Amino acid sequence: MSADEVMQELRTSPAGLKMSEVRSRQEIFGPNELLDKGGVDGVKLFLQQFRNPLNMVLAAAAIVSFVADHAIDTVVIIMLIAFNAIMGFVQEYKAEKAIESLRSMSSPEVDVVRICSEEDGEGCYRNRVKAIDLVPGDIILLESGDRCPADCRLIEASALESDESFLTGESTTVSKGLEVLNASASVEEMRNMVFFGAIITKGRGMAVVVATGMETEMGRITELIREADEHEAPIEKRIKDLSLKMGLIAVIASILIFSLGYLHGLEFYEILSFSLAAAVSAIPEGLLVVLTIILSVGAFRMSNRNALIRKLNAVETLGSVTVICSDKTGTLTTNQMTVRGIHVHDLHIEISGAGYGLEGDFSIDGSPASASIDDSLHTLLQAVILCNDAKIREYEISGQKRWEPTGDPTEMALLVAAAKGKLDPVRVQIDSPRLDELPFDSSVRYMVTFNKHAGGMIRAYAKGSPESIIELSRTMMSKDGILPFTDNSRNRFSQQAMSMASDALRVLGVAFDEFPEEELNARKEQIASGSGNLTFLGLTGMIDPPRPEAKESVRLCHQAGIKVIMSTGDHRSTAEAIAKELGIGTESGKAYTGAELEGLSDDELDILVQQSSVFSRVSPEHKNRIVMALKRNGHVVAMTGDGVNDAPALKAADVGIAMGINGTDVTKEVADMVLTDDNFTSIVNAVEEGRVVFENVRKVVQYLITSNVSEIILLMSALLFFPQYPLILLPIMILWTNLVTDGFFDKTLALEGKEGNIMERSPRDPDERITDGMMYRNILILGVLMAVGTLYIFTQEMTNGDLEHARTLAFVTLGMFQVWNAINCRSRTVSAFRMGIQSNRYFFIALLGCLILIYLSTELAIFQVGLGTVSLGMEQWAVVTLVSSSALWVEEGRKFIESHWRRRIMGASGKS
Repeated sequence: MSADEVMQELRTSPAGLKMSEVRSRQEIFGPNELLDKGGVDGVKLFLQQFRNPLNMVLAAAAIVSFVADHAIDTVVIIMLIAFNAIMGFVQEYKAEKAIESLRSMSSPEVDVVRICSEEDGEGCYRNRVKAIDLVPGDIILLESGDRCPADCRLIEASALESDESFLTGESTTVSKGLEVLNASASVEEMRNMVFFGAIITKGRGMAVVVATGMETEMGRITELIREADEHEAPIEKRIKDLSLKMGLIAVIASILIFSLGYLHGLEFYEILSFSLAAAVSAIPEGLLVVLTIILSVGAFRMSNRNALIRKLNAVETLGSVTVICSDKTGTLTTNQMTVRGIHVHDLHIEISGAGYGLEGDFSIDGSPASASIDDSLHTLLQAVILCNDAKIREYEISGQKRWEPTGDPTEMALLVAAAKGKLDPVRVQIDSPRLDELPFDSSVRYMVTFNKHAGGMIRAYAKGSPESIIELSRTMMSKDGILPFTDNSRNRFSQQAMSMASDALRVLGVAFDEFPEEELNARKEQIASGSGNLTFLGLTGMIDPPRPEAKESVRLCHQAGIKVIMSTGDHRSTAEAIAKELGIGTESGKAYTGAELEGLSDDELDILVQQSSVFSRVSPEHKNRIVMALKRNGHVVAMTGDGVNDAPALKAADVGIAMGINGTDVTKEVADMVLTDDNFTSIVNAVEEGRVVFENVRKVVQYLITSNVSEIILLMSALLFFPQYPLILLPIMILWTNLVTDGFFDKTLALEGKEGNIMERSPRDPDERITDGMMYRNILILGVLMAVGTLYIFTQEMTNGDLEHARTLAFVTLGMFQVWNAINCRSRTVSAFRMGIQSNRYFFIALLGCLILIYLSTELAIFQVGLGTVSLGMEQWAVVTLVSSSALWVEEGRKFIESHWRRRIMGASGKS
């Protein structure tokens, strides 16, 4: 078919579909997605909960209790299994949904042409929508760097080429056109089609969507490249390794407990149930689930700070980043050209503000100024408004009239500068309409417009390179009026232009001429020939300025031990000026160019990247070499990119970061993280969240292992040192304690916020273990303390011969010890009394819930029957609280002493 026939078949046109038709077709064809990607299978996820080690051991304990004719224990254990499965399912389901949502947020987008709705009026509009919302008949626009979101027939093509190697196996790109082909053409021969997943490598085009989702050629491929992570994160491997080791310890401990009890003459089924309960208490079954929760919470916190995580591995890796390689334009800078200064006759006007916002003022030597103070300045601002192709869009917000420029960045900057000088660009353009023009020509490097002026006169306004405009000028405007443009004045303005350029400013010269309307054609030909008779007005200097927040972010990186490298395709002088302003680079501030890098061997480059932080005129290939050199030096590298050719560098980096606004779909797909605001500060925020993630993993691990170790020590010590007494706890008590305390606290500790000094620490070694010497020491000290305290309470009450009271006291003491332990674990270095409630209100909800359940377990009849507890008096609760709180005071003492010594050491070394 021809393109027109295709559109007739699909009942569409180059103007696109109406929104009502789009909604109707979405109901018919469904979302434009590949079903193989799948969603969260709730049933499968729930059934998987019964495969975890804890539920398996609990099931064994239930069987033993049933065989031993302990009906109440059997029912309670089954209830525990169900409760644990539901809790695990809910947490994992939320985490999977969170990851799925993040993927949706970072899914590709496409430019689509659609017809306005009836209430909006007639006409078509261009909009950027998620690819998942496309339907057959949609008209889409494609350009270099895009990934085609559906199978499409081209209706316009300009030098269009695409990479379809994933579909055809051909490594070369395919040139595309509009010609009609034979109906029997194979996929490789369909030059008038662009297929789902194809990368546009060159040119641009317009196409009509003919197939979406599973109806595309890609949908017929059985093996798809999934967006899910291909490899386990290093932290996940370490967590699994730790869980296996703890599981082995649990098995050994339960065998020892069974052997000791059996040797002391305890009933077989009783000691078997007891040893199985001990195994349950020692297995840190929640670690992998909690890890998923921590990573997904970290990913969502990052998304709230404009960083979308596409691969959960990156959440943890960000915490150990030692170097951030950032592009300049749009990341460290605003990507909005801004006029910084204007020079007329002997006045130099400085202009504040950054970007296209109107916030900013004129000043001369620090004193406020406006365009009205000088005729030359006022005329120059009129000139840059009228000799300008940028457009102004006016709109209202809350009754206030606003406008924003659209068009070439340089010309938008000039409009904004004029507005800061108190001129109204819209009014100026209305009052002086354009009659003719000489468009910008790179061979002569200037642009001229001819506009109506008062009194039936015409004004020619010119802007361009300083040397071109100076050459066209014969007179100059000064505070004394129009004067001859002498050689001395020419040299002075040329020197001023060079001075401004040395500050990395892009400098433009501005001039004008005034003449009767009948001379328009003659003057136009004269200026076009390069022999104008213009009056020179002055110079403007502009730059893409650093983002206001970028300097502080760079300082924060340095404080955190992270090196910042700026690599840009811009000129050396511009790179050096921006780096100097942001505090990036060596003392010399020298930027090395891509040409200089090409002359270096890998060994020489390895040395250079350690010494320099600024690279200019670099290509994507140079960026890739820089990343590899940094990695050879042992650095963990985060790399930003936006173009198609940046993909190798992003893949090579430990964390690839794509630009969400200016980045291509290809870089977004390769990247581990996408910045929704293209802002360097968002990278620093993500690194901070990555550090928080690792710290929270450590907090949960310390809490779980300390609790588990204390229970093992308690149960073994009771059998070993007090064989004359019955079992210190019933199996169901052990299971209940493990469920209530671990179930509440491991999930809520995972939600802790950042500690104040987290970005003052050096980056951690990516191979650093989760457990360290300090953690092992704390686990041992508190584990022994908790076991000894519980044994003391039990043995003291056993002297009165009341087993039920003794067991109940041991049961609630162990539970309260674990409550205090959870409070300790909110921070490894900061006092619990300095940790605010607001930083983690979920923890305090869990704390309250846990305390209520511990209390009710001794007071409600249903718990007394099920757990074998009895009611306790206020005096007994006071003793339990006093003894168990020793865990808090011991840990607080340790934190105080270490903090005191840390301050003394830092003071002695001269650090603040």
